[in-house]
Amino acid sequence: MDRREFIQVTGKAGIAFSGLLPFWSCSGSSHAFEEELKQQALLAFQRFEEVWDFSDFWKRGNTFDACLVFAQACQQRWPDDPQFGQMNEKIVRMLEQNLTFFASVKVEVMWADDFGWWGLMALNARKLLLNIGETVLANKYWKLSTDLCWEYKKNAAYDHSPLAKPIPHGCRNGDASGQSLGVKNTVTNVLLFLLSSRIYRVARAENIPDADKYLDMAYRQWIWFTEWFKLEEYEFLKKLSSEGALVQERPMAIFEGSGYTEKIHPPWAEGWVWTGDQGMLVAALSDMIAVKDDLAKFDVHAIGKEAKNIIQQIGLGVRHALVAESDGIIREAPCLSSFGPEHGRDYVAGRGIMMRYLGSEEEKTLLGVNLDTAVQNTAKAIWETRNQENNQFQPAYTSKDNDVLYVEQFRRLWGLADEVHAWELTTMVEKNKNGVCQAVGLDMLGAAIKTLK
Repeated sequence: MDRREFIQVTGKAGIAFSGLLPFWSCSGSSHAFEEELKQQALLAFQRFEEVWDFSDFWKRGNTFDACLVFAQACQQRWPDDPQFGQMNEKIVRMLEQNLTFFASVKVEVMWADDFGWWGLMALNARKLLLNIGETVLANKYWKLSTDLCWEYKKNAAYDHSPLAKPIPHGCRNGDASGQSLGVKNTVTNVLLFLLSSRIYRVARAENIPDADKYLDMAYRQWIWFTEWFKLEEYEFLKKLSSEGALVQERPMAIFEGSGYTEKIHPPWAEGWVWTGDQGMLVAALSDMIAVKDDLAKFDVHAIGKEAKNIIQQIGLGVRHALVAESDGIIREAPCLSSFGPEHGRDYVAGRGIMMRYLGSEEEKTLLGVNLDTAVQNTAKAIWETRNQENNQFQPAYTSKDNDVLYVEQFRRLWGLADEVHAWELTTMVEKNKNGVCQAVGLDMLGAAIKTLK
């Protein structure tokens, strides 16, 4: 039975699994809803244990980051439940395996953004490990994030030359060996931005020496993004026809001498926007607000106000353009560049990545919109369309009719949309697909847990 047939059969009631009811089955009982969500979280993690250990470098880093943020949400909500203590014990063993895996990889064939994913994951690993007293392993992950991942992105991927037009510097998504310089797309640049700002905040809070270099890079990336945003003719931060805006997946400026004309690695098309970029950019901007007083040495003023304005534009853009009016479920923007066929296997993770960040309390307070209902609707849809035999989440969890309506909605607001209603994942290794899709579910369940009052 495919996902559309399943939705038609189950409807909004869903089907119970192992005695569990789907979301919202006990309307009016917040305790019952919380208990259902807790049991679903435990079952979802059990499935993740079966599918996480695959060999695709970036996907492994990203999916495990989803697991860590999810586990932290569970621990914060249910600190006295021994089941989540046991979950953390399992995660520690997984993190030991991850270090062994990283050491086995030929990093020279990996891409710049891969190290951004691993660097962010390493920071969350350290946080979890310190919370449970695993100091030695936590220190190893700190060095992985700072000495390996961040240093690589700074030394090999960042464009130190001032010559690029119309905006200099930025980060290329090239390979570690230097054989391919790559392109300055949004995901690579926001990963460097966010990794730098997150490392700085930890280093600052713990008085770790030499922290200013991370703030310096975060500020450089702030300049790169905001200078692009000021060039409104290129619509890097593109406004919707109603209100709000979304950041596109690549800044493009087609003129002689421009440094931003590449339409490959991966294939680009006009209007391409990706969910994952929205969440990470909001997170990096929230960091800039948190450390705005430390930016005085750069002689900048009102950075907090500017950052908050961009965050709230994106918040409105997400609410209007990335949540379907027909069913209230969070969607990936209908862009063929994301759905495939060449790179659907990469961009299918975006919806989870977006809510990994937009679901956090710090970002929620700045966003200017409330996405809690959309998060709950999406988590419900993901749960109802799972494989009931093993609790495997699926790449898509919406109906065809509503997908068609959503494409029309997005085109009305964005001006462009592709007629894509399904992920093209035929080239994706099955275990990779299962791991990534399970991680999207963990991200959304984690965000749903954070909506509990």
